Amino acid sequence: MLSPTLARVGSTALVLSAGIVDAFWRLECDGSVGVARIDPLMDFGGISDHVHVIKGGSAFTPTSTGDDLLKSKCQSCGVGQDKSAYWAPPLYHQADDGTFTLVPEKPPFKAYYELNAGSTSDGKPQKVEAFPNGFQMISGDNHRRNSTLSGPDPSDFAGPFTDESNSDREQRAIGFNCMNYGHNGSPAKNEPTLYRHSLPEKSWLDTNCPDGIRLELQFPSCWNGDMDGGDKHKSHVAFPNWINGGDCPAGFDRRLPSLMYETIYGTDQFIGKGGKFVVGNGDPTGYGYHGDFIAAWDEGVLQQAIEQCTDMGGEMRSCGVFEFSDNTASCTLENLPSELKDEDTSGPMQSLPGDLQVQSGPEPATKGPGGSGSSGGGKSSGSDSKSSSSGGSKAPVVAPVVKDTSKSSDSKKEAAVVPQVQNKADNYQAPAANSPSADPVAPAPSPTTTVPPLANVIPAGMVASTSIYTQGNVVYENVVIIEEVTTTEGAAKEKRTPEAKAKRHGHRHHHARDHGIGGRRLH
Repeated sequence: MLSPTLARVGSTALVLSAGIVDAFWRLECDGSVGVARIDPLMDFGGISDHVHVIKGGSAFTPTSTGDDLLKSKCQSCGVGQDKSAYWAPPLYHQADDGTFTLVPEKPPFKAYYELNAGSTSDGKPQKVEAFPNGFQMISGDNHRRNSTLSGPDPSDFAGPFTDESNSDREQRAIGFNCMNYGHNGSPAKNEPTLYRHSLPEKSWLDTNCPDGIRLELQFPSCWNGDMDGGDKHKSHVAFPNWINGGDCPAGFDRRLPSLMYETIYGTDQFIGKGGKFVVGNGDPTGYGYHGDFIAAWDEGVLQQAIEQCTDMGGEMRSCGVFEFSDNTASCTLENLPSELKDEDTSGPMQSLPGDLQVQSGPEPATKGPGGSGSSGGGKSSGSDSKSSSSGGSKAPVVAPVVKDTSKSSDSKKEAAVVPQVQNKADNYQAPAANSPSADPVAPAPSPTTTVPPLANVIPAGMVASTSIYTQGNVVYENVVIIEEVTTTEGAAKEKRTPEAKAKRHGHRHHHARDHGIGGRRLH
């Protein structure tokens, strides 16, 4: 059969931004069941030190288990047989006067289920298994405020990261994707998934990201068979060498779906307003972005979907196994703890919920009064409120996440993505913890180039699309190349290397998930 693949031509490396993809679907969540300081993994039975935006089953509480979630009366995500919980800290805008306001989401939130089978450390092929009911895990580190990764960030190199530790791979599993669909005749310039691993400064976002920012979080998919991973809920899972696919390290021979969260925030609503953006755990760097997951699927449904829903389109409604729910945007938490019923999480307010202080690092964030671990509530701006039983001040009622009316979806706008490629300097110096490592914020006028277009030196019929854009005084040419290769399905299929599998599926995945491809500089 004929299969589209990616090729490497001359000095132009066409790089997959997120590794290997066998099949996937997007679980879309039009609403949130709440925005509250609840975290049954890290703060079981109590009040969390920081706020989370919560998707999934309405029975989510500080003591939720998979069995509890299965009893949910409704869910904010579109598949009726899924009552799982998906949660992560939201994004806030801190104004110049110090007040905080929740940045609105552009729904839907997406949880990608990627069916990326690889190999064990001793080369045995793996089969993707469903999350068992009650399985739980965390990706990311709430306290991290710097990076230990080598090389530039953002970077167009996508793996495999064979020699890196699991901690390094976890840092690569975070993405802050600048959204630019193209305006007034200018081309779209969205970035590849998991391309940028820190939160850019607001001035850069204002100039370069007119459609907001997409926060991305990949979860590990290599598993040792345990339901949980100790007090950090991580030791039972590990990242494969392509982050979302590839081969697993020793001791983690079983394979789970590669789960990834995507949330688009309307940072464009704050253009020209000064201040800065801060993740809801008090992190202005983005290095401490993280998320949690508890599995609660109806018995057998997820495994059936893994085995039967294997196309590359990614549409959840193309899977005949699923039943779909209406009015998911109106689903809210059934039992909000009394300490949180009057806590303001939207703002404007004088402090983050929990009276959490902003900690920029580079040292890890600490617990203590006013920091991570405080039980105080968010203080409303301009209010003369009294202290509540949770140690903070009462304010307007907690509400589900504020939503942007311009709904985001996998539309033609999002599909027309042109990637940006970081210029790697010979003498690279790591950026400061809260400094974006992109080129100057305002693009310079396009310089004249005498280099022949790369598309002209590639055989006819191989070029799918080309585009040119500038950063600073450098012009980049992006070329998407398709090479048709005849492959024989059967016994040889199991022998394909991860790199070969990545090439086989790369072009389809690029179109389905807005992943970028590499480019070259034109001097």
